[in-house]
Amino acid sequence: MTSKARLMLVGLLGLVVAGCDGWPKWIWDGELWSTSRFQNIENAHTRHKLREVEKGFERFNETYRIGIPDVLNISIPDHPDLSGSYEVRPDGNISFPLLKDVYVEGLTPMQLSDYLAKELERYVKKVDVLVTVTGLYSKTVYVGSRSSSSLRAFRFTGDMTVVDLIALQGGYTKLDYSSRIRLMRDNPDKVEMYRIRFDHILRGDFKTNVLVKNRDILYIPATLWAEVGFFCDMLTAPARSAINGIRTYTELPYAHKDAEERAARAQSTPY
Repeated sequence: MTSKARLMLVGLLGLVVAGCDGWPKWIWDGELWSTSRFQNIENAHTRHKLREVEKGFERFNETYRIGIPDVLNISIPDHPDLSGSYEVRPDGNISFPLLKDVYVEGLTPMQLSDYLAKELERYVKKVDVLVTVTGLYSKTVYVGSRSSSSLRAFRFTGDMTVVDLIALQGGYTKLDYSSRIRLMRDNPDKVEMYRIRFDHILRGDFKTNVLVKNRDILYIPATLWAEVGFFCDMLTAPARSAINGIRTYTELPYAHKDAEERAARAQSTPY
C-alpha cells in the first residue's frame, strides 16, 4: 500500500469515528445508546421471583397448548390398538384411528383428552384417554448476533434464562457489546424490550438474568470498535478480492510448471 493510499485510509477512519454520514445511522440516532425504549427490568421475571408465586411457571408460560409440529403420546389402556405416538401435521391435525383427522392445534392436553374420550364413545365403550406431549417442537426462542451475522433458533423448554440462551449460541466474544444486549418480546398489545447487562451478570449481579418466553428474540450487538472493523472490512473487500484474483492469475503459470516438474520426477523415480 502506498503512502497516499495509507493516508486516505487513515482519513476515512477518522471521519467514521467522528460520526460522518457514512456511519450506520441507527447508531447516532440513539438505537444503540438510548435507554428510553427499554422497559423496566423489574417487570420481567427471574427464576427466584417466579418460584415465590403459586404455580409461577404456569402463570408465566401459560397453560401449554399443542402446536405444530409437536409429538403427542395418546394412551388408551383398554385399547392398545388406538394408543400410540402422533405428530401434529402442518395443518394442525393428527391422523387418529376411527376418527380420522382430529384438529389439535391450540388445545391443551387435557382438552384433547376430553375431546377424544367423547368422540370415541360412538365406537367403543367409555374409555379413559391420557394425552402427553413428548416432543415439544412448536415453541422456539431466537438469538441474533451482530459479530457473527447470525440468527439461530433453539427449542424453548419453558425454564430458560438469558444466560442459557447465550450459552446455547456459543457464549460471547470480545466483539460483543455485553452491556447492551436486548431481549425483545412481541406481546399482543405491544412489543417489550429489556436491556440485559451481561457484564453485570459476569460480576455476580443476576438481576437482568431474566426468564425468556416462547418466541422471544435475544439480540447481541457488536462493540463500537467492532463496527469500525466491519465497516473497514466492507470497504476493503473489493480491493482484497481483486488482489487475490491478480495473485492467482500471476501464479498460474508457475503452478502449472511445478506440476509438470513433479509429474516428470514421479515418472523417473524407480520403484
